[in-house]
Amino acid sequence: MLKMQLTFGDKVLRTVESEKRELLIGRNPDSDIRIDNLGVSDRHARIFERDGRYTIEDLDSTNGTFVDEKKIIRAVLEVNSEILIGKHSLIVQEASSKTAGKRTKSEKTMKLETRRYKEMLKKQ
Repeated sequence: MLKMQLTFGDKVLRTVESEKRELLIGRNPDSDIRIDNLGVSDRHARIFERDGRYTIEDLDSTNGTFVDEKKIIRAVLEVNSEILIGKHSLIVQEASSKTAGKRTKSEKTMKLETRRYKEMLKKQ
């Protein structure tokens, strides 16, 4: 689950919680995380989950996307990461997904069945 607090200055506006694999951030009313501010592009950034980790990607926004005070094109999110979009911040409180820790078939260690490997095992 991804959990973040949307803030403006010192004021917490709302808590965002989602288990979606992709979230759109922007001024557009159809955005998953809507920030109604003229400093925010209609389609400003997106957050997506891949391999159990959440990543934010700037969508060629006018004012850019910043993570921990660095302008990014793409960045992996961690707990306590601060995303700055316009004058608003999203503070990551939880960034784990259902696929976290699970390995796909291609990531599992393959059992060796070669003749040389079998010969080495016999010597032990």
